[in-house]
Amino acid sequence: MRLFNCINKKITLLSSLLVVFLVPVNSWSADFEGNLDFFKGFDWEAVHKEVAQKNQAAPKNSQDRKPDTKKGPFEMVQTTEVTIQLEKKMPAMQGSSDKPFLGPDPMESDFEDDPFATPKEEVPPLDDPIEGFNRSVYKFNDTVYDNLLRPVAETYRDLVHEEVRIAIRNLFNNALAPVKLVSSVVQLDPEKAGRVVGRTLLNTIFGWGGMLDVAGQEYGIKDVNEDFNQALGYHGVGSGPYVVLPFLGPTTLRGVAGRVVDSFLSPTIVAAPGFAVGAALSGSRIVNDTSFRIEDIDALKKDAIDPYVSMRDFYHQYTEGQIKK
Repeated sequence: MRLFNCINKKITLLSSLLVVFLVPVNSWSADFEGNLDFFKGFDWEAVHKEVAQKNQAAPKNSQDRKPDTKKGPFEMVQTTEVTIQLEKKMPAMQGSSDKPFLGPDPMESDFEDDPFATPKEEVPPLDDPIEGFNRSVYKFNDTVYDNLLRPVAETYRDLVHEEVRIAIRNLFNNALAPVKLVSSVVQLDPEKAGRVVGRTLLNTIFGWGGMLDVAGQEYGIKDVNEDFNQALGYHGVGSGPYVVLPFLGPTTLRGVAGRVVDSFLSPTIVAAPGFAVGAALSGSRIVNDTSFRIEDIDALKKDAIDPYVSMRDFYHQYTEGQIKK
């Protein structure tokens, strides 16, 4: 009986792993087949014939050969035996240039913006008049992260399956619908407001209260990333000085005002039966989100000459980019 139970557990574990790995493989296979269309339509036979004709017409004596200075899509490459014609630039492949056959990186599709990309419009400067104080708070937050938040998030990541953590992240994201809706309405954006309402209804009713992103995966309704800080910026309210808050991290004077308004709209704070429950829900969300970002935070801190300045610029560029969307 003990042997039977052991075999049964292994079969259950293997089935779970197959579900986790086969779902993304199934979605990537369509991109892979789409990239092969490039080779289906390319006339390689014509290229080989043209290369053979060029080689036959080339002078037999290597000393009589002259370099071809004519500019065009092909260039002549001299060798000891034969002149080979190579194409300077092949037609562009679909998907990422680093992975031409795999299509777009599935992780990149989760983010609509690259905060490090060159902005189309010049980002207004950010004042940091209390840099000394901000650096002290940043160092304090970094110490708390290294000695408390990161170890807890790593242990949590090791114990809780990724699919469960994604479901929890979706659940918190769905609960922030009032914040997104009010921000979209204040910005007079009915399209985003409609997406918030549609996603909330679909995910709440058909997605087990929001744990499953039915609206995005089944109906293609993209998520909305809005808060009251962006709403204030949309109406021309300046960011104000840069501030680093204990435990809460980087923000601005406008961001502080936005967070106060968002706190009155967040169900995890307003609908909580008490302060302790609200704090526990907020802490759970922070730990769960951090479990997905540990490597990203490490890379930012490792590659930065001055992590404080890098974090400040990252926050400012990202926030201003969201406002201009």
